[in-house]
Parts: sequence; C-alpha cells; structure tokens
Amino acid sequence: MMLSILLAATLAQAPATPIRLSPALPVATGPTAAGSPMTETSVVQAALPTVAPAFGNVLGFAGDRLIVTGACISRRRGSDGQIATFERQPDGTWTTRPEMPQVNGLSPEDFALQRVAGDADTLVSTITHKGASSELVWFRRVDEPQVWKQAGLIKGPAGALRVNFGGAIAMDGGLLAVSEVSARPNLKDSDYLACPRVYLFRREGDGWKAEGALQRPESSAPWWFGASLAIHGDVLVVGHPAALQPFQAEKVRASKESPMVCVYRRGESGWKLEQEVSGNGVSPYFGFGNRVAIEGDVLAVQSLNPFDAGADVFVYRRTGETWMLEARLQPGVGVERGRGFGFALQVSGGRVIVGDSSAQEGDDKSGRVFVFERRGTAWVEVTRLKPKVFCGPASFGSAVAAKWPWIVVGRVRSERLGIEPGGAYLFDMTKAPPPPAAPEASPPPAIAAPLQPNVNSTDAR
Repeated sequence: MMLSILLAATLAQAPATPIRLSPALPVATGPTAAGSPMTETSVVQAALPTVAPAFGNVLGFAGDRLIVTGACISRRRGSDGQIATFERQPDGTWTTRPEMPQVNGLSPEDFALQRVAGDADTLVSTITHKGASSELVWFRRVDEPQVWKQAGLIKGPAGALRVNFGGAIAMDGGLLAVSEVSARPNLKDSDYLACPRVYLFRREGDGWKAEGALQRPESSAPWWFGASLAIHGDVLVVGHPAALQPFQAEKVRASKESPMVCVYRRGESGWKLEQEVSGNGVSPYFGFGNRVAIEGDVLAVQSLNPFDAGADVFVYRRTGETWMLEARLQPGVGVERGRGFGFALQVSGGRVIVGDSSAQEGDDKSGRVFVFERRGTAWVEVTRLKPKVFCGPASFGSAVAAKWPWIVVGRVRSERLGIEPGGAYLFDMTKAPPPPAAPEASPPPAIAAPLQPNVNSTDAR
C-alpha cells in the first residue's frame, strides 16, 4: 500500500532540555475531600474459557458494542486469541455473544490483540510477527451469529519500519491513525526509528486507502513521536514525549525536542499542525504526552517520569483556535496515587476518566479509577470507582473504556487467583452518588524541580 502524500510538521524546532517551569501555573487543584466512591453496577465475563494470560486488559467500544480481549502469543499455526463482544439491552443489562472470533492466519509466536480500536462497523487490532514485522488485522461487523468477520490486513506502507508498525493506533469515523514507535521489548538499536511517522488511512468500501503520513523534522531525532494517539472528528492528537524507557530493562532514549503534544486538524487542503502543546513550564517530566485522550474541545494529557516514580494528568480546553491549560488533576484525599496515574485515560461526556492500577487507598492495593468533572472554574474528582467483586492486586484501572454514561474497567484474568475467564466491571454513571461540594479556589500545587536525563543511560543519537 503506497502513500500518496507525506506531510511534515514544519514549525521551528522547540528548545531542548532542560525543561523550564513557570513559577505560577494557571491550574486548579482537586477537591479537599475524596470523590464519592462507587462500586460496579455489574460484572461481565467472556462466554468461553480464554487463552490470553491477561484477558480483560484490552478494552474498547466499537459503536455501542463493548469489546473485551487480551494480548495473546499464538502457540500454533492458524487461529488464536479471542474477542468477546457485549451488547446493552433495553433494560440496561449487558449480554455477551456466544461466539468469540479469533485472529486467523497466525504463525507460532505471533503476538496478537495487544491493542484494539473500532467504530460501529469496523474493528482493528495489531499482529506482531516474531522478529520480522507488524501489521494490522481488521474485522467487519456482520449479522448473526458471529459479530465480527476478519476482512483483511493493513500492512505498513513503503518506507515504514515494519517491525514497529502499529505501535499505537486510534480510529474514529472511518479514519485510522497508525504510528511506528517501539512497541516490543528486546529490540536492537537498528529497530528503533529516530524519526518515526504516523500513517493515516481512510476506510473505503472493502479496503483502506492510505492518506499520507505525519512526521517531525529528522534533525530533531523525535524518537517518541506517536507514542500515543487520539482522534475525534477532524482532530488528531499525537503524543510526542522527549524521553521514554519503553521497557524496564532498556535504556532511556531522548529526543532533541522538548516534550509536547502535536494537535493536527484536517481542512480542505489536508492535515495541518494546529498547535504544539508544550510540556515546558507545565510538567517536570520528559514523558509529557505518554498518553492522550480527546473529546470535542477537551484534551487530556498524561505526563510520565521515565526515570523514576511520578505521573500527572493535565487538562486543556480549546478556546477559539488555541488549546489552553485548564487544570492539573489532583485526586481527593484518602488515596495514594502511583506511577500508573493516567496510564488508562479517557475523555467522555465532558468528563476526564483516569485509571491508576498502582493507586492505594488504605490497605486496598487493587487500584482506582477517578472521574473528574469541571465545576465552576475547577476540575474536581466527583466519583472514585473501586471494585466490589474481587480483582487482582494492582490491576483495577490498567484498562479503561468510556462511552458516557458507561465506564468500563477491565477485570484481568488470573489463573493463579482464580479469576476465570476474565471480563470487565461496568459502571452506569447515571447511578453515581452525589458529588462532593465544589471546592473553593486554591493556589496551584507545588511542582518538583525539572528532571534531567541520565546521560549514561540515554541514547540521543
């Protein structure tokens, strides 16, 4: 599949490290009391025994249907992995289809269903071939009895680094964005791209048409352009951290650019860079942009410390043609948040939903999901989600999907803990308890001094 257009971001290169922090961030703090707690409305599970070791840790909505799956390493040639589909009934309950489609055409050691994206008629996921290449598999919505039918593959266009194609994916309204950042452990140096691209595809009839690619200037060595992706309508958000450590045993690789989120807008002449939302003066962490989520004029950005513990979530709002910082999200009292704060990130119904599987509340180490809402001029935690039905330690909040008023949190399979076959916790937010009183305005939270990369473990080629 050939690309017809190659679009490059041409704004001047942003200043490199160190990150400079504004002495007075225009952000609102969280409430002084914890958001009202809420346990699940119901729990759903797969209709059949599952093979993925962590089934339930990959979620998504495809139209009004909920998709639950899990990354799976194929042990045989043919089909493997499973996709559970749940549908909401008129009485508000969710039921599962008896059939669970698998990915066809796999070879031993192929890694499937690590990520999913979809809309009402299409479902897309990733396939990673051991030491060779990556591609996407797409499914078409069909009639009974099977929900999804495998329709074909989407391969990396000419020029794509095939081993990393599909490192991040996002989809909305028939538009698919695919990045080529690192997405697997134990890669060789030659498997990393100093200048990765984000490829765009449009669904047309029975196939996909390549629409172009976005990239940063090669001279900036933008290693992590495309680490995260989000699409809503004609707006595409591309996370562009300055440094990340993709896996714990690997070295930190640093870009020559400052951490940022690149917002692109599609117009009559194609995709153009609308704004570089810079992490400078906002966050001390070089992982600003590790996760992104968007709905309408609300943008949420996770900032991760790639060198040590630390994670934040910031909220931006578009005013006119400019994205302005509106808040740094702070959970209410009673919880000790962890490095996973914002690893699962959603914007739905004007709310920002933040998962943190490393959060601890008292002796409960299962994790939490926080629901933030704008009340007056402040963003506050209005509801805190926690499991009532047993889940594994440090697993609740690692996977979150939202289609307001429903929030879904993965219930990850664990053979050791007796969680079989895996599924999800469903929260009907129309039944949430009343939120706490709106807080009074308070000064912005203190922000730590900027962190510097460890030059002994940083590759900034």
